[in-house]
Amino acid sequence: MQASPESREFRMTTTLLRTPASTTPAGVAAWRDLFLVAGATVVTFLVAGLLELSEGVGGFLKHFEAYQLDEVPLAVAVLVVGLAWSSWRRSRQAERELALRLEAQEGLSVQRAYFETLIRENLSASLITDDRGRITIANPELGHLFGLPAAESAPGRDLGSFYADAGQWRAHRAALERGERVEVPGLRVRREDGQEATVIARLVPGRNPQGAVEVHAFFTDVSALEATRAALARALEENRLLAQRGIELLEAERRHIARELHDEMGQWLNALKIDAVSFRDRDDLPGDARSVGQGMIELINHVYDVARELMRRLRPVALDELGLAAALQYCVDQWHRRQPALQCEFRADALPDSLGEAANITLYRLVQECLTNITKHSGARQVAIDLRCDRDRRVVEARVADDGRGIDEAGNRQGLGLVGLRERIEMLGGRFRVDSTPGEGTVVLATLPLTATESAA
Repeated sequence: MQASPESREFRMTTTLLRTPASTTPAGVAAWRDLFLVAGATVVTFLVAGLLELSEGVGGFLKHFEAYQLDEVPLAVAVLVVGLAWSSWRRSRQAERELALRLEAQEGLSVQRAYFETLIRENLSASLITDDRGRITIANPELGHLFGLPAAESAPGRDLGSFYADAGQWRAHRAALERGERVEVPGLRVRREDGQEATVIARLVPGRNPQGAVEVHAFFTDVSALEATRAALARALEENRLLAQRGIELLEAERRHIARELHDEMGQWLNALKIDAVSFRDRDDLPGDARSVGQGMIELINHVYDVARELMRRLRPVALDELGLAAALQYCVDQWHRRQPALQCEFRADALPDSLGEAANITLYRLVQECLTNITKHSGARQVAIDLRCDRDRRVVEARVADDGRGIDEAGNRQGLGLVGLRERIEMLGGRFRVDSTPGEGTVVLATLPLTATESAA
């Protein structure tokens, strides 16, 4: 596999840093210089002995004894020794500094190798541009992201040419010139082949070692994640449509069963009760038969009460006959009769009689489920139910609050009833929230848009 120019340049630089300027060992060079100095000293001594230079210099200087020039040789000797000692100290210091510099260069080369590996193997596209937005350095992932044949072809290209929206690039450049960081969670970029991709972008202004303005940019391709998210959103929407259709069919079947119980079973029970009353009131019956007839009447009344309770649970008749507010009031009254120790306050502010079939039954089931949960789990003493229609905000709000023990999110999850209510409300475009603190009660909030309720109507 052929190495990239950056890799070759990096290896050459590292080799130069690790190669000394001379192949001669430092110790050998020092001894060589010492021998040269010693040789020069011996030669000087021999020449001076042959020519008797010291006697000549001494004889010449004695004429200037008044100026103490005869002490010059000794001073020069001390100067020479001092210079030699200073040169030795400077050489040792230079040797230490050179060793430190070589060690620092070795460390820099290692760090450069690390950083080169991080940039080259990074899964995000990284690049540096100049102050005009021209790419100067890019890693291989940038070529993959923008569909370039290689990362080496990126330098010199304008970063703005890869933006799908040219106006957005101008806005980013203006922000960078002001020294601001730019972070975009979903930036649309255009590849070399014309296809678009979605990236998470971060652009940071800075300066290079020479002081020139540059921009460091990082891009992470999230196109696959966006496609998966879109597919999940479509699947969720389809599932919600199926669930909504299932709920509609369930409510229709409940309504049908309730009607059959009311029309068919109710009539037969009324006929049986009429016959039982006629049988009980006959004059020619003995006392035992009369008591049997009374027992039959009581059994028929019990069956009728059971059937009426089933009809109420399957489909609230008051919802169709009296409207939403009256049906909810009747539901609360019936619940309070079974729970007389609890104080319950119900208010319906500007609530229309009907919000449509889906919204009506959803709000009714919301209150019904909340009252059931309060009875089973909360241990509350007070309950407040508020429903109001805010026409300015075009919403219908429902709030059910109690002062019970609350919901412990760490220990207990919300039941399937609340999960089903959340799904029902969100299918109508509404919002559902449960606020609860252990020991401080629970508040269930639901909001339905009036547009959804009107369209349902």
